[in-house]
Amino acid sequence: MMTTRTAREAGEAEAAGPSTLRLVGRLIKDHLAQQWGLIALAVLCMLAVAASTSAIAWLMKPAVNDVFARHDRDVLMLIALAFPVAFVLKGLANYGQRTLMNRVGLRVVQRCREALYDHLQGMDIAFFAQQQTAALVSRFTVDLTLLKNTITSGIMVVGRDAVTMVSLVVSLFLLDIELALIAVTVFPAAVLPIALLGKRVRKAARGMQAQSGQLDALLLQVFQAIRVVKVYNAGEHERARVAATVDRIYRHLMRSERIGAAISMVVEILSGFAFAAVVIYGGQRVTAGDLDPGTFFAFITSLFLLYQPIKRIGGVNVVAQEGMAAVERMYGVIDTPPALREGKDAPALVVGGGEIVFDDVRLTYPTQEGPALDGLSFRAPAGATVALVGRSGAGKSTALQLVPRFYDADGGRVLIDGQDVRAVTFRSLWAAIAMVTQEIILFDDSVRANIAYGRPGASQAEIEDAARHAAAHDFILALPEGYDTVIGEQGTRLSGGQRQRLVIARAMLKNAPILLLDEATSALDTESERHVRQAFERLRQGRTCIVVAHRLSTVMNADIIHVIDAGRIVESGSHAALLAEGGLYADLCATDLSDEPAEDPEVVPA
Repeated sequence: MMTTRTAREAGEAEAAGPSTLRLVGRLIKDHLAQQWGLIALAVLCMLAVAASTSAIAWLMKPAVNDVFARHDRDVLMLIALAFPVAFVLKGLANYGQRTLMNRVGLRVVQRCREALYDHLQGMDIAFFAQQQTAALVSRFTVDLTLLKNTITSGIMVVGRDAVTMVSLVVSLFLLDIELALIAVTVFPAAVLPIALLGKRVRKAARGMQAQSGQLDALLLQVFQAIRVVKVYNAGEHERARVAATVDRIYRHLMRSERIGAAISMVVEILSGFAFAAVVIYGGQRVTAGDLDPGTFFAFITSLFLLYQPIKRIGGVNVVAQEGMAAVERMYGVIDTPPALREGKDAPALVVGGGEIVFDDVRLTYPTQEGPALDGLSFRAPAGATVALVGRSGAGKSTALQLVPRFYDADGGRVLIDGQDVRAVTFRSLWAAIAMVTQEIILFDDSVRANIAYGRPGASQAEIEDAARHAAAHDFILALPEGYDTVIGEQGTRLSGGQRQRLVIARAMLKNAPILLLDEATSALDTESERHVRQAFERLRQGRTCIVVAHRLSTVMNADIIHVIDAGRIVESGSHAALLAEGGLYADLCATDLSDEPAEDPEVVPA
């Protein structure tokens, strides 16, 4: 069986993976540690915020004792100058730590996106076949945005307010130990409910992030299939599916918001009791003459300033839990190993003539009971054109997928000039191959950029020459901006035939020694197909070409035709010889093979 991982298995592996704390440690080591300079500056700013906040509280003591009680004008002027200095210092320090931590957060997210993209680039085709594209995209958008919020808001608030809390607690004890002991009793009482609610926040965050990925996937499917949705009057059905997913996201978000509000409520209630106890006990001491009013007011001010950071730290727990859930999902992808790996110290493929050999190749897809390829053996001589024909599902396109090593065979070998494709580097293997499939892949870019995708440095003359050979030059010139025309996502501003001719032009421009064609002319009209076929005749000279096609005109001029049935070769020969045999090929020519586009193209199973 082919070695792949189902989505369920990947989810189980993620759930059984490293603990969240270990993943956070990895994040710090991999990405946050590189930002230590900016973090150190931010910490200095946080210390300045804490110092200025404590100074504001301490200024209340001389304000009450010296100004209001003794009417000391000199102290009044000093306090009048000290208050704006403290607030200016606090404002500047707040600005500095916020700017620095935002820079740290954005840089970490940038590095995470790059690491995530690099890993996904190395994953095999089977992985992508099992994943929802939009769910993967949500790792880059939703999850990493939440992670950025955790770093910028979470760490900033925790760092700044933790330092401020320590500073203010020290101030409380310096002002009056007895009142301080009463005031700080709120801390242990607040920790337990915040910790318990935090677990529920992370659960809600995981659900929200998963449902956001589902919504992205659903919207992508609907928008890509909007013509089908309309013509089959499925708008209400799709609306109900979207509404159900949106409702689930709403419920997860509301759960997080309720928990955040509950944390704030707990802190508020406990703060109220602490304030009441301090006011009662402190007021009695003031009236008894054991405590001067200035110290009492300074203590109350410090206490008031203290409970603000406590509330913020309790509230940031929601953001922190969402960020940790995002870290789990990100590393869940990064820690998924590719099923296909490049061998250690693998050599580069050295292409001479480009001979391709299938040697007793066997392959079974996980989703199928029977083999897709069952001892497939054939040889495509260097510089020759070999056609693979057969009924839908016979294994033709599957065989083509093994040449660029999109999948690995369960048994047997695929050789290029005697070199097993599994033993060479991916980059050198792909550099030797140009491929055109029935699935049209174009980018939301200019016509020029799409044709030159495999050769970014190609000249305009080379691009136009490839377009002429693909019967595309004339319609390109008729576009509003010619070769500079942006064609839209997947080339939606072009017709099906025009899109396929651009893909063919891209393959021609690459000028690789091996050419793989899988229903490459299926969307072309007869006249365009005739021009492209003539171009292929020129292109294949001196190159090894394997063609999968349903059109008789595409395969009949091949040097050799192999007829595949149930994953193995059953007939081989020239067009004339195979017709004379009166076997499966002759039946195909009478039914499936024609000069019209195929109505039932083969789809490679995932």
